[in-house]
Amino acid sequence: MDTESNKKEPQFWKGDPSGGFATGLVAGFIIGLINICSFNIPWLGRICFIAIWLVMGTQPRFKDTRTPEEIAKDKEERDQKFEEIREQAKAREAERQATKEQKREAKMQKNELKLQKNQLKIQKHQLKNRNKIKCPKCRSTNVQPLGVHKKGFSVGKAVGGTILVGGVGSLAGFAGKRSKKTDFVCMNCGKQFKK
Repeated sequence: MDTESNKKEPQFWKGDPSGGFATGLVAGFIIGLINICSFNIPWLGRICFIAIWLVMGTQPRFKDTRTPEEIAKDKEERDQKFEEIREQAKAREAERQATKEQKREAKMQKNELKLQKNQLKIQKHQLKNRNKIKCPKCRSTNVQPLGVHKKGFSVGKAVGGTILVGGVGSLAGFAGKRSKKTDFVCMNCGKQFKK
């Protein structure tokens, strides 16, 4: 019976080879990074990895001495902790999604308010421009005043100028008389008109 147990037990790996491999890998990587940054000793990280793996894998003191029941119990506890962590992560993700949704809704409401304000501004502008002068040709409100309209020859001024000054007074009729109309020009189509 002792020979069977001796045969089942490994001759070389009497410790924890898988744990030694993982520990050696992490330690070798960290030592290799430190080595690259400062010492620059060739192969230092790989040497440390192999040394840790061999020491932990061959020394019986690193072997797991727990019974199968203890291992199963530890596995259950570990699985339970992982499940709790997963549940907490799901709850945090749900909270994050809820806050994102609230922010999205608030942003949409803000954009709707901006849109309503812009529509009110456009309506005010349209009401303001309704009474503005428009070009009779293209209906544009892009109109500039040229000045106060003057009528052509004025008979009244010509007669008054002739009586007062003599023959030269008839020229006063060409000075024209002012009217209440103003000359405008459309900046879009170039049409000149009076209003």
